[in-house]
Amino acid sequence: MTKLSRTLFASLALTGLALTQSVAAEDVVISGDWVRLSDVSNVTGTPGDRQIAAAPLPGQRLPLASEFIEAQAAAAGFPIDLPDGEMVWVTRSANAVATPQPVAATPQQAEPIPVIYQDEPAENEVPMLITDARRGDAITPDMISYEAMNPNRRIQGLIRAAHVLDGMEATRTIRAGQPIAMRDIRPVSVVRQGDPIQLVYQRGALRLVVSARALNDAAEGEPVRVQNLQSNRSMDAIAWGPGEARVGSLFSQEG
Repeated sequence: MTKLSRTLFASLALTGLALTQSVAAEDVVISGDWVRLSDVSNVTGTPGDRQIAAAPLPGQRLPLASEFIEAQAAAAGFPIDLPDGEMVWVTRSANAVATPQPVAATPQQAEPIPVIYQDEPAENEVPMLITDARRGDAITPDMISYEAMNPNRRIQGLIRAAHVLDGMEATRTIRAGQPIAMRDIRPVSVVRQGDPIQLVYQRGALRLVVSARALNDAAEGEPVRVQNLQSNRSMDAIAWGPGEARVGSLFSQEG
């Protein structure tokens, strides 16, 4: 191990890591149900149509880490380089109306799209669960069925297309046969509060890893508060994948 690597690892182990979060001067404003790669990068065409995150509720904001956007662009075959640790904020237009959209095929979708996503619902039919889902439960295609809904009932943010539930989990208990709203779901968490995780700092060929504990649930690309188990201090990171969070700076801002 080089002297520089030993110095960086000592800094990581004793003082921890912190994420330098710089907010863009202006939010990216969208109106649809999904954030697409072209919304937050200069990737265009079919790769730019890649859906990378569920849109926030109308009028609300969603942060996406530059490292997450870079990973999505690389997966689409168009690597890009963004400033390390930058947060891109996406705002959904306050007057946006959720509209069913077809699921865009990507190289990662090797399995056929579930039949429930291909069905055209009858008038006044919306996707509902056929079994109860508790807070934190992932929603899978076999849990979904189109059912008739009272046309006179009004629900803000009502989900009318089953594909919107793909890759989502419940934010509260959802009863079977109950219409589902956008506030009832969120992207599936890749780290859970209290779970042991790997905290990673990577720049080029240099990769440093320490053991940590997640202090809150977070989906891929979302901010997560973690506790460095070597220093017992807490810091902000980005949920990167199952059991892994990443930071973009060695400058300590531990709490």
